Amino acid sequence: MSQFEKRTTELKKLVNQQLAGMLTKKLPITLYDPMRYVLQGGGKRLRPLLVLLACEAVGGKVESCLPAALAVEFLHNFTLIHDDVMDQDDIRRGRLTVHKKWDVSIAILSGDGLVALSYRVLLSKSHPRIAEIGTLFSNTLLEICEGQALDKEFETRKEVAVNEYFVMIQKKTAALMALCAQIGGILGNGTDAEIEALRSFGFHLGVAFQLQDDLLDIVADEKLLGKTWGSDIMRRKKTFLLIHALQQGDATTKSQLQAILQKEVIAQSQVEEVKKLFQVAGTIEATQQHINRHFDLARQYLHRLPSSQGRQFLDRFLDSLVKRQY
Repeated sequence: MSQFEKRTTELKKLVNQQLAGMLTKKLPITLYDPMRYVLQGGGKRLRPLLVLLACEAVGGKVESCLPAALAVEFLHNFTLIHDDVMDQDDIRRGRLTVHKKWDVSIAILSGDGLVALSYRVLLSKSHPRIAEIGTLFSNTLLEICEGQALDKEFETRKEVAVNEYFVMIQKKTAALMALCAQIGGILGNGTDAEIEALRSFGFHLGVAFQLQDDLLDIVADEKLLGKTWGSDIMRRKKTFLLIHALQQGDATTKSQLQAILQKEVIAQSQVEEVKKLFQVAGTIEATQQHINRHFDLARQYLHRLPSSQGRQFLDRFLDSLVKRQY
């Protein structure tokens, strides 16, 4: 086991212990059981790890930023619960989603409870810049909501421009990754230049991560994916892949894609057809190029930090995302 793997294993264990310790309240069971269920669902804990590693990269101590790391994980899981309701997804991380295991009302309420917990833990530790951190946190939450609204709006629109798609994922996914790295830098008492470099690192990491998610939806092994393979296509999600193929594909490719999209219900068997059309249009390759570009930009911003073991660990963190299969 490498030093990076050892350190991230330690940090992930710490995060899981702290999360469990904050959800010991039993009643009402219809609020706390679903919250526990989601947090015990085997998440990768990427966002709290990013907070903690960013803090250490500027010389900070884990103790100073642990509450913020827990807060972003609560917030992230709130978004997953509510996204699953809006997208009518049945499976998340290989298990039933909250609204399927319980019902929609319980899913909405338990998501709301996680938002409340995120603020309570975020503000539990004093810091000279805690008001600024609270504002950044609130602004990011609003951006996530804006991104989700755009994502849902795009599903019913016939045409979405590539730049509109990028605005959407910058809000929905990249904003939270940027926040994680930024507040890690703030709580680690980094310089303004270091904090800005970390924010930009997290931002481009988030853009690459979402593009990668879109791609994995159609190329990953469903057993690894932990959700329904091809679900974005079945929901007519305006991902970069779909937008690119509709804009850059030849007349035959566009016609065949439109015919599938116009069906009342898109079966999973037709997802394989869409995948082949993406390959013909050069969409898979174009998506990977954008992913690589944003990972490269993330690394460039990261390397503005002084060389240290902390920066090296963030480098390895980035590498682990580049190689992910789910």
